[in-house]
Amino acid sequence: MSAQLGYSMFQDVLFPVAEQVSATAAAEVLQLRRVKRFVPAKDLNILGASIVVFDLETTGLDHQVDRIIEIGAIKLAGLEPIAEYSSLVETDIELTSDIVTLTGITQEMLQGQPQMGAVLPEFLRFIEGSILVAHNAEFDMGMLKAACSRQGLELEWPCFCTLKMAREMLADLENKKLDTLAAHYGLSFESRHRAIGDIKVTVGVLAGLLRQEAAAIERWDQLQPYVVT
Repeated sequence: MSAQLGYSMFQDVLFPVAEQVSATAAAEVLQLRRVKRFVPAKDLNILGASIVVFDLETTGLDHQVDRIIEIGAIKLAGLEPIAEYSSLVETDIELTSDIVTLTGITQEMLQGQPQMGAVLPEFLRFIEGSILVAHNAEFDMGMLKAACSRQGLELEWPCFCTLKMAREMLADLENKKLDTLAAHYGLSFESRHRAIGDIKVTVGVLAGLLRQEAAAIERWDQLQPYVVT
């Protein structure tokens, strides 16, 4: 067919030479996106499950524009900590004074740190086989999925949200901020608005919710109203 159209004005449209197809366009057409997926069994016992509580510090609140500057995570077995993961992440985005004040993370601290292309595979290995948990999980999962997408990866991983559960189970509290929940359960922060510091409090909040307010919940399928996917 190509030979028959050799002198046609449609030749370049139907059979463009390699130089006419940009590398970017070809990549967009041909790239096969990888999927990273975890599907817990419906009858999985929550108190005995492998759970990873995680938290992100970022340059801002926009999933598409802003970037992750710190990832922290604590792995639980039987709601008891067994391992930690933590890493700062170098980014080209200039930190605002508000972010520096909020997190205590400065531009200088990020210089020379691993970039997301190196950090993300480590984090995904850390969470393998575990249910994710975060406070205000919609934000953290949105940022994490956006980071994965930029690496050509689609993340399909359920994340249980302690904020969602607190809104239902602790309706009488004035608000469901992490500070308020920490006070409710008698917890204190080692470092506020740093990933591991916030996670340690979230671990305590999670234990309080599951052992007190939601003691009747035993299986993964019972937690679906509080899951972000």
